[in-house]
Amino acid sequence: MRKSRAIEKPAAAASQKDPTVAYIRVSSNEQKQEGYSLESQVKFLMDYAQKNNLDIIDTYMDVESAKAPGRTHFGHLVEFLNSQSLLPPGSNRCQTVLVEKTDRFYRNVEDLVTIRDLGVVVHLAKEGVVMTPSSKSHETFVHGLNVLLAERFCKNLSEETIKGMLEKAQQGVWPSQAPIGYLNVEGANKKRIIIQDEILAPLVRRMFELYATGLYSIKDLCKEASKIGLAHRKSSAKLAKSAMHDLLNNPIYYGDFIWKGVLYNGTHVPLISKELFDTVQKALDKKSSCPTGRQKHYFLFQGMLTCSHCGCAVVAEIHKEKYIYYRCTHNKGVCNEKYVREEKIEEQFANSLNQIKIDDDVVDWIVSVMGASTAESMKQREAQSKALTQQKQRLEGRLEKMYLDKLDEVISEEEFTQLSKKFRSELTDLKFNIEQLAGEMGVSIDNGKRLLELAQRAATLYSAQIPSEKRKLLNMVHSNSTWAGGILTPNYRKPFDMIAVYNTDYLKKKATFPQKNDLFEIWRPLPDLNRCRRRERAVSWARLDEGDV
Repeated sequence: MRKSRAIEKPAAAASQKDPTVAYIRVSSNEQKQEGYSLESQVKFLMDYAQKNNLDIIDTYMDVESAKAPGRTHFGHLVEFLNSQSLLPPGSNRCQTVLVEKTDRFYRNVEDLVTIRDLGVVVHLAKEGVVMTPSSKSHETFVHGLNVLLAERFCKNLSEETIKGMLEKAQQGVWPSQAPIGYLNVEGANKKRIIIQDEILAPLVRRMFELYATGLYSIKDLCKEASKIGLAHRKSSAKLAKSAMHDLLNNPIYYGDFIWKGVLYNGTHVPLISKELFDTVQKALDKKSSCPTGRQKHYFLFQGMLTCSHCGCAVVAEIHKEKYIYYRCTHNKGVCNEKYVREEKIEEQFANSLNQIKIDDDVVDWIVSVMGASTAESMKQREAQSKALTQQKQRLEGRLEKMYLDKLDEVISEEEFTQLSKKFRSELTDLKFNIEQLAGEMGVSIDNGKRLLELAQRAATLYSAQIPSEKRKLLNMVHSNSTWAGGILTPNYRKPFDMIAVYNTDYLKKKATFPQKNDLFEIWRPLPDLNRCRRRERAVSWARLDEGDV
């Protein structure tokens, strides 16, 4: 058998070359794509083989870590060497392996034992060592020690990496690969942070907005994502249903993130609002209650009506594959409510939108009054925002002090985790409230104008839309209306409920006294109204001013 020896140059008249298999390895796909160490390994081993009378008959390559057993092509190498050992002695069988160095070949004792049991010769080219079954004890000891050191280095590196990632998470920094819609970049102090991807972030936001409407299934979203170019960043593969579901469930998009089962308050810029995220979660819960996740047919008013007689839902059925009828579910017993055609319900929903259609001159008057009352509301919001910002700064200061106390072992890891979770939850709420106030201060009048414009044009818009857009419009204006005896009782969302009441009073007064010059006053909360009515109108004005739909 070949003895362990230091590498020497072969004589000029070399004997027949030994058949040899080479093994090379890189730790990641990134290293493979960048060509990191692969070409240098191959060239180095080929040069070594030429100088040492070895004939490389095959090369095995793995693109993965060697810290644990189970590498794919390492296993193939072992299978090949096993098959060679079954060949009869004297045949030109391969019993030699050529590698760059120990930690390229194995970083765990199990793989070392596997190779040793094969009884093969291992050339560790860069270390200048050849290990054989007859290697001396001290050579075997040193080689085993090198494997143990490589294993320890790998484990220590892993532990330090995990520790560093946990430290980043506790500081509110996402510590891993950026999710779709974000990019990893180098931030302050050369720490890796995530920022919004200018190309993909709007597309991810679009997925949340579409699903929040309740008109799309996960499968629909995957198709929509494919249309607009939202795909996996590296592979460019289409998003599967599981990937889309994970995306919609990921809190990182509203500013928080989960790391090792713990929710942390992130320092990155949110992609969507917490309110939109919560709406999507409710829609996901609702869809999960249905085995298929969606209806076989599209029903315009499904989920929008309740039976006034018994309080059960009014559901849709399709007859003769073209006629759509609605009926009470009878879940609480026998109900006398009759079937009704979809066309009749649609006619009454369209009429309900006419009840909030405001005259142009009324809209102009309301806008002028809103402008006069905006300055005071702006001052109030600025004061609220200042108070919330101070609370936020205090919480951030507490978190920073707690973190330092944990490092100094003033408080335990358990105490830090418990208090940190509590304070970060409060911090999330504060950030959301501050952002909401900032948005209101910037667009409150504009929102009020858009709301009035919507009320003014709702009926016209509805008649010109396709069914899915009609449903969106109705969902903005109505919420769980009722049906009984062939009559729709619309339940308007705020502030459309008060607009409908005021508009009805206004139109009646206008029809009775068309020449009166105080018709607009019906829209103003007057002192001679009873207290309840004054409060209702005051609330309505506030909601109009804030654009609360």
